[in-house]
Amino acid sequence: MDKSTATRVDGTELNTPTEMLLPRSASIIKAFRSGVPAAVSNHPLLTVAAKLAVHHQQQWMVEEISLDTEAGDHFLTAAKRSIDSIGLQRLRLIEGINAWAARRVPSRPGTSLHTETLGSIFDRLAIAWVRSNRMIDIATPDDHKLAQLALQQLAGLADAYDDLVRDVVGGRRRLPNWREVQSHAHSL
Repeated sequence: MDKSTATRVDGTELNTPTEMLLPRSASIIKAFRSGVPAAVSNHPLLTVAAKLAVHHQQQWMVEEISLDTEAGDHFLTAAKRSIDSIGLQRLRLIEGINAWAARRVPSRPGTSLHTETLGSIFDRLAIAWVRSNRMIDIATPDDHKLAQLALQQLAGLADAYDDLVRDVVGGRRRLPNWREVQSHAHSL
């Protein structure tokens, strides 16, 4: 196996085989389940994945609270500011993943370019994981189909991510090196 030196998001080094440079979806979902935004493994991206899931859980809760029709303007303003703050923190985590990938994930010129950055993919997986768990939590016997659909979507995203990892490691695809753009969070 080819060896490669990887770097954790915090800058410390991690020696892994190239094939293990990108974690599989099962490891990412396990990191989401940890519920702790501390180091969840020896892979730098899994720690960031756990943090993304925590941010999505927080945002979901604040958004539910903000839908209270009896809440006053002051309450809704505070909820909106909280949502914006959580979104900015998520954007920074996504950018950290993308910067790590730009430094560490091999990119072969001439191979097909994937349409999303690694950070965007991790973010979408975290969203799908939180949504599926929330749907399971609120499902009644009559509407369990919504929870099933959310789980199917998570499984589909996880499978697509694992296919992408195989293609990137196999030199058939490359990840884009794009900066996340969110106009209200950053000036261009």
